[in-house]
Amino acid sequence: MNRRKSAVTAAAIAAVMLSACASGSETSGGASDTLTLNGDRADFVEAYKAAGEELEELTGYGIDPRNVPSTESYQQVIRSSLQSDSATDLVKWWSGYRLKELARTGGLANLDAEWEAAVENDWVNPDTAPSFSYDGHVYAMPMYKSYWVIFYNKKIYEDLGLSVPTTWEQFIGNAQTIKDAGITPFFGTQEAGWTAFIWFGEILSKLNPEFYADLMNGDAKYTDEPARRAMEIWSDLYERGFFTSPDVAWDDEPALFQSGEVAMVPMGTWRNAIFTDNGMTEQDYGAFVMPTIKPDVTPSVIVESGVFAVPEKAPNKEAAVETLGEWLNPDVQEVWVDEINDISANPQVEIENPILTSVTEQVQQSEPIELERYWEASPPSLVAGNVKDLATFMVDPSKENIGPTLQRMQERAEQEWAKWEQE
Repeated sequence: MNRRKSAVTAAAIAAVMLSACASGSETSGGASDTLTLNGDRADFVEAYKAAGEELEELTGYGIDPRNVPSTESYQQVIRSSLQSDSATDLVKWWSGYRLKELARTGGLANLDAEWEAAVENDWVNPDTAPSFSYDGHVYAMPMYKSYWVIFYNKKIYEDLGLSVPTTWEQFIGNAQTIKDAGITPFFGTQEAGWTAFIWFGEILSKLNPEFYADLMNGDAKYTDEPARRAMEIWSDLYERGFFTSPDVAWDDEPALFQSGEVAMVPMGTWRNAIFTDNGMTEQDYGAFVMPTIKPDVTPSVIVESGVFAVPEKAPNKEAAVETLGEWLNPDVQEVWVDEINDISANPQVEIENPILTSVTEQVQQSEPIELERYWEASPPSLVAGNVKDLATFMVDPSKENIGPTLQRMQERAEQEWAKWEQE
């Protein structure tokens, strides 16, 4: 599909969905015992309904989920609806700077009181507040807490006599053994667009987590040595033939992993649901946090949390705010995480899935620095442009392409941070 046609299609879908939002909700000022929720994850619809049943018992309000099939179109729908009377009562969004971008428009309701109540109940880690805040106020509640890990095919590991790596040398040694056996060690694609940042973020965070945080906040440069070194390591892995083709379909990843054509997949623990839905069990695969590149590097793990927010113009704003005040209630969260096969943002909620349990145990043992995912950690326009540069690099991951790629990313960073500060 060409770019113009794609844009027209996205706009058309957005227009249809805006109309659906307007006609499907109570009119502004009306009341309903069901709250409308807009999202872009069809696989979450049944989980929304299940959690909604628990919420209805607590607050009297259930959830009526709607789904926009395209993430690109969905973002257009939400940005447009917040400035009109067509908003749903609840919206699914992203944390970090993507949330700040919406909150700074005045389009989201303040959730300070609901957050403080959750903190008092020990339903959420208060240290995570910045990810859900703008200008000192909370505007969203976390949907889940996904750790970014390496999923690995246990059969491949067992057949080749490999153990879960605890050092970078073991990690790379495993990859070489796997490649020598005729199997692709790592999945990596830029076909889905956003996926291009995955390996850059993982490598940089395990090389120098403090620099990663500074870079995301605009306090370091893409042309600085740690970023260059991360790109060199990534390039080396390509030279050794460790990756899938960069244009492999993102949707093919689960099948390639399950069949053993690919041995390891870097992804948030939310991907666990896809693997279990495909029939994989703890006998088939496991997960580990990528080791640090040097022994003296502080352990780190990238964390991702989708969020729920309430539009300021929501038809049932007060009810929606009240409902989000109960979102992190253990009774709701136990049902929710059981449905989505991921980790709750409420530390009290126990996890039954053995893969997720092993991940949380690893995190508790190593006590790593928790870093925000690249997608949410900087202004959206900066991330979008840099992800395209990283995607281009994946097509030509040569040493000669490192300098020009990082230079473009840094020039964009300077421009976009300046815009962000001015707005």
